[in-house]
Amino acid sequence: MRCFVTGASGQVGSGLVRRLVGDGHEVTALVVPGDTWADAAFDGVRVARVVGDITEPATLPAAGFDWVFHLAADQSFWRGDEAKQRAVNVDGTRHVLDWSAARGATRVVQASSLTAVGLADRPDQVMDEGAVVQPASQRLMYAEHKRAGERLALEAAQRGLPVTIACPGTVLGPWDHGRHAEQLLRPLITGPIRLAPAGGVNVVDVRDVADGLARMAEVGRPGRRYLLTGHNLTYAEISDLGADVIGSRRPRVGLPSSGLRVLAAVLERPGLWLRWKPPATPDEVAVGARYLYFSNTRAVTELGFRARSARETLVDAVAWYRDTGVWR
Repeated sequence: MRCFVTGASGQVGSGLVRRLVGDGHEVTALVVPGDTWADAAFDGVRVARVVGDITEPATLPAAGFDWVFHLAADQSFWRGDEAKQRAVNVDGTRHVLDWSAARGATRVVQASSLTAVGLADRPDQVMDEGAVVQPASQRLMYAEHKRAGERLALEAAQRGLPVTIACPGTVLGPWDHGRHAEQLLRPLITGPIRLAPAGGVNVVDVRDVADGLARMAEVGRPGRRYLLTGHNLTYAEISDLGADVIGSRRPRVGLPSSGLRVLAAVLERPGLWLRWKPPATPDEVAVGARYLYFSNTRAVTELGFRARSARETLVDAVAWYRDTGVWR
C-alpha cells in the first residue's frame, strides 16, 4: 500500500514508519519545515519525505495515497499555547480529513488521546470506548481539542470517509527523539529523589501502538474508536518499576496534588501574561492527580492487539536513552 504519515518523526510516527516499511508498504512522511528530529527518526529506514504543514493545506502533496495515518499533534497542556494547538489539533485535522477524502484514501487512521475519553477520580474506574466524558476532562484544553478532532473524524465517516480513531495510552519505549516521554520518566526514576504524582496512567509500548495503528488500517471498522492501551499503573508503581530496572535505591516521594494545584493556579495568570510556561500547569496537575485507566478489550478482540509487559518496555526505553546519550 501507498502510505502517508503525518507526525512521522515523533515517537509513535517513527515506530509506525518502521512497522509499515517492514511490512513492505511504500511510505511517505510529512515533515514540517525545520524538523530537527527527522534524520534520527528515519535513520536506516527507507521512507520518502514531503515537506509540509497540516495547518497550511496547500502544502499537502498533490498525489493520493491508499492509507493515511494522521498522527501530527500539539501536545501542550499550557493555555498559552491554545491558539497554536487549535490550529494544529482541530484545523489541521480538518485539513487532513478533507485532503484524504479528495484524494480517495481507502483507509484513514487518526490518532486522538485518552484524555478525550475521560479522567477518573478513582483507580477502580476503568473506562472503555463508550465511557462518558468526565467533568475533569471536559475542562482540559488538550482534551477539548482532541474531542473536536474526533467529532470531525466521525462527521467525515458519516460522509463516507473510511476513518478510524486511535486513542493510545501513555507511550513509552525507544525513538523518543523529542523527549516527550522522557519528561515523564526522568522525575519518576532518576534524580536524587524520585517524585511521583498521586494518580495513575495507562502505559503502552510504542512498538505495540505502531502495530495497533497498522492493524486499524488493515481490519479496523470505519467510524469506530480503538483504545491502544497497555497496563494501568499508578505513578508510584511506574517509579518503583523504573528504579528497579536501572538499579536505583533513591527514595520516592509522593507529590501532594492539593499543593501543586494551588501553586499551578497562582502561576497560571502571570505566566500567560509574561508568555512563560510554569513548571507545572493546572491542566498537568489535574491529569497527574487522577487516573487514566482504560480497557483494551475492543482492540484485542477486533484487531488482535497485544501489549507487551511494562517491564520490557521500561528496560528498552532506558537502554535507548542510554545508547543515545540522553541518560548517562
